[in-house]
Amino acid sequence: MENLLSVSLAFVVAAFITWYYIPRIVSIVKKLQLVDKPANHKIHKLEIPTLGGIGIIAGFAFGFLIAVNGYVENVPVLALVIIGLLFTGLKDDLIHVNPWTKFLEIILLTSIVVLMTDLRFTSLHGFMGISDLPLWISCVLTIFIMVLIINSVNLIDGIDGLAASVGIVASLSFGIWFWLSDDYGYAVMSAALLGSLIAFLPFNISGGQRKIFMGDTGSLAIGFILAVFAIRFNELDASDKTFHDFYSAPTVSIAILILPLFDTLRIIVLRLYHKHSLFTADNRHIHHLMLQAGFSHRMTTLLLTIFNVIIIIVALLLDHLGILWLGLILLLLCILADELVRFRIRRKMSQKTNI
Repeated sequence: MENLLSVSLAFVVAAFITWYYIPRIVSIVKKLQLVDKPANHKIHKLEIPTLGGIGIIAGFAFGFLIAVNGYVENVPVLALVIIGLLFTGLKDDLIHVNPWTKFLEIILLTSIVVLMTDLRFTSLHGFMGISDLPLWISCVLTIFIMVLIINSVNLIDGIDGLAASVGIVASLSFGIWFWLSDDYGYAVMSAALLGSLIAFLPFNISGGQRKIFMGDTGSLAIGFILAVFAIRFNELDASDKTFHDFYSAPTVSIAILILPLFDTLRIIVLRLYHKHSLFTADNRHIHHLMLQAGFSHRMTTLLLTIFNVIIIIVALLLDHLGILWLGLILLLLCILADELVRFRIRRKMSQKTNI
C-alpha cells in the first residue's frame, strides 16, 4: 500500500505543479517576448510561447523528489544532469546555440552519469553471442545510446503534442514494467514524468491563448529521463530481477521508443544521401510527411501514437523471435508505414495535377 501511495503521490503532485505553472509561464513568456518565431523548417505560422519544459521538469522534480523516499540511488547526480540539460535547452531556446556546442554539452552531461554512477549497459543479452561487456565498452555504449535518445526526442518535437505523447507512452510502458518488477523507485520516477506530461499536453495541443511549446528546455531533459528508463529496463532484465524475463529486451525497449529512434535513423540516412549536414534542420521528418499527406497536427500525433502502441504490442507478442529478428520485423513495419504515407502524398499530388 505504501508503494502505491508513493507512485500515486508522484503522479498527482507532478500533474498539479505542471498544470498550475504552465499558464503562469505562458504569461511571463509573452510579456518578455520569449516566443518561438516561424522559420523555413518550422510548421507554425504564428509566434508561440516556448519554455514549457520548465513547467514539465518542475512538475517532474516535485513529484519525484517528494515521493521517491530513498528508492533510487544517485539522485543528486541525476538531478545535476537534468538541470544541466534544462539550461542547455533554455540557452538554445533563447539565443540559439551552435548545434555542435549543444551536442558536446549533451555528451559531457551524459558522461557525468556514466562515470559517477553504475547506471549503464553491462550486457548485450546474448546478442551476437555477447553477454557481459568490458567496462570501457559499457561506458562508450551507454553514452552513445543516451545521446541518441536525447537527440531523437529533441528532433521529434516538431508538431503539437508529439514529443509529449511519445513521453507519455514510454513513461507509462516503462512505469508499468518497473511496478510489476517491484522496482518502485523507478516506478515513482515514471509516474512523475507521466503526470507532468499529461498535464502539459492540453496546453501544447491548444489553439488558444494558453498554447505553449516545450522547447529544447523540455525535450532534452525528457529525452535523458527516457534514456535512463531504457537503461534501467535492460539492466533489470539482464539481472533476472523482473517478474518476466524478456528474450529480446533491447529490441523491446527500442519498440517503446520507436517513433523518435526510427525517425532519427531515416533522417540520418536521408541527410547523408543528399550530402547535407546532420545538424541542418529540414522538413523531412515523419511528422512533416504526415502533414504533407493531408493530416492535421492532432491527427498526425494521434496516428503516430497509435502506431507506437501497436509496435510495442507486436514486440511483446514476438519477443520470442530474438533481438535481431524482432528488430528486423519492427524496422520493416516502420518502413512500410513510411511508404504508406509517401504513397498518400503521391496520390494527393496526382489528384491536384489532374484537376
